[in-house]
Amino acid sequence: MIKFLHCADLHLDSPFKGLSSLPEGLFQQLSDSTFVSFKRLIDLAISEEVDFVVIAGDLYDSGNRSLKAQSYLKNCFMKLNSYDINVYVVHGNHDPLDGQWVDLEWPSNVHFFDGNHIQTLYFEKKGRQVAALHGFSYETAAVTDDRTLHYPEKRDDLYHIGILHGQADGYSGHSRYAPFLLTELLKKGYDYWALGHIHKRIDLNIDPPVRYSGNIQGRHSGELGEKGGYIVTLNHNDVKSHFYSTSEIDWQECSVDLTEVDSLQEVILLCEKMISTHQHRNKGVLLVLKLTGQTQLYHDLLDGTFIEDLEEIMREEDYDSSFVHVVSIKNVTTPSLQEERSMKQSAFFQDLQSVLEDDGELQQAISELSTHRTARKYLELNEQDWEDIKQQAEQLLLSEFHKSR
Repeated sequence: MIKFLHCADLHLDSPFKGLSSLPEGLFQQLSDSTFVSFKRLIDLAISEEVDFVVIAGDLYDSGNRSLKAQSYLKNCFMKLNSYDINVYVVHGNHDPLDGQWVDLEWPSNVHFFDGNHIQTLYFEKKGRQVAALHGFSYETAAVTDDRTLHYPEKRDDLYHIGILHGQADGYSGHSRYAPFLLTELLKKGYDYWALGHIHKRIDLNIDPPVRYSGNIQGRHSGELGEKGGYIVTLNHNDVKSHFYSTSEIDWQECSVDLTEVDSLQEVILLCEKMISTHQHRNKGVLLVLKLTGQTQLYHDLLDGTFIEDLEEIMREEDYDSSFVHVVSIKNVTTPSLQEERSMKQSAFFQDLQSVLEDDGELQQAISELSTHRTARKYLELNEQDWEDIKQQAEQLLLSEFHKSR
């Protein structure tokens, strides 16, 4: 029997771009959150008495990793070494081997996989080999070839664990690095596949487990829910897994239905009630509220003034260990059915939809910003960011449209 911790995508020293407008104390807590979450994972590995830890890529957020992040990681690994717990690490697209860093001396329990080829490392327990771990580190930031064919097949009685930082075929939202097919992984006959790169917990296969553990700390509103790692036990053909949440702060999103609401006061009360349901002991929550439904308050919400005021009164001042901070309130309400039909039949609305559906128009609109020294630092937009921009643009134009009627 072997027992290990599977985690990935630590992104230590993540800059949390676009969130510097948060209150100073909260932003500092968020900035430290990746370190706090990893420390909790280390403490979990020790309390669970695992044999080893598997980290499936992206330990750091950048190839130019900071001394702070490296030193912190080294201290965590030294703590594991004092409990005779090994660590097996692959580097991913965010922290490739050709990055820049201070060359530290790592403790003997830490094993980094090489780049350019699939490497097999063996784990010994009580003087004999019991497990083979297969993987590779990214030698550069963009490994775009499928390397699954080069993983060896299982041909003995050892436990075999595949470690792969890459994108499963059919999944979007992340850069298509080290792409692979699930069918090819299953051909290897391994007992467990520890995957990294996708920041969501996903089981591609149950028996044997082929699993993304997700990242260890949500960094924006597109990375919702609890984050952490899995404790996995392999005992002959029996596999047991349990997810443990270690994230310091969780991102959550919820909807507030205004269909039957007829006053702005009631909107405030519903939002307060929703916030209270997200209060968790010893857990911070960054919450995005979405106002939804066909409502007679549609016009009152369009100009955004009430929404801005609502955001202010919903935000806490005290950010202790169990706060809920409303990051934003999104208005996605729609007008009454009759009014919506009238509006959508207008030539203005038809032109508006055409522009919003043309990604080229949007790219052209912000092209000058991408060449601006300061602005381009904040233009690393994911799919959710683009959808939010389109939605906000539509709301703004509709607001002006209604004012002119």
